[in-house]
Amino acid sequence: MAEEQKPRGTDVTGALIGWERRGARHGVILTLQIVENAAQYQDHRYHRVTMALNDRQLRSMARDLARAARSRGLDLRAKAPLRTRLWLKLRSLVMS
Repeated sequence: MAEEQKPRGTDVTGALIGWERRGARHGVILTLQIVENAAQYQDHRYHRVTMALNDRQLRSMARDLARAARSRGLDLRAKAPLRTRLWLKLRSLVMS
């Protein structure tokens, strides 16, 4: 029995090097840039994968990415502005 042939390029395993997000009427269009190895990265030969996500899919993906970040111990909250951090540090030094 002959082995089933898959079209070339259907399964790509690689590293995400960038993305572009564009708004659409009922969701977003997300274009991922993926490379398979370092040589492709250096030659700027990226695989571009474009997908349209509706609001439900976008919310589900965002929730899943947030869970993945939390499981790795990453904090998704933004840092306080520099002046606020400096003020708090100065205040803590003065109050000590």
